[in-house]
Amino acid sequence: MKNIFELLLYLASVLGAVSTVSGFIIKWLDKRLKSILEPMKSQIHKMDVKECRRFLIDFLVDVERGIEKDEVQWKFAHDVYDHYINELKENSYVKDKWERVIKYENIL
Repeated sequence: MKNIFELLLYLASVLGAVSTVSGFIIKWLDKRLKSILEPMKSQIHKMDVKECRRFLIDFLVDVERGIEKDEVQWKFAHDVYDHYINELKENSYVKDKWERVIKYENIL
């Protein structure tokens, strides 16, 4: 009985030590990964904003010039615009141009 108690005590102390060490390693890895990934996340966000702007401006200029857009192109443009405004939280000259062109297009 004494041996079982000592074995359980030994296993509990080993598990406690492993838990403490693994917790430390996980926290260290988490900090390290965040420091590596944060600059990449920022760059991806900037690239996403830039590509959305480029697409939306090109699309709106085409609409202003009278270039026909089919239903799928309009849906995609609306998806990109929604992503640009709601997810990327951008509010710029693109929004103003979108509202002018889309309002004008709906009048016709």
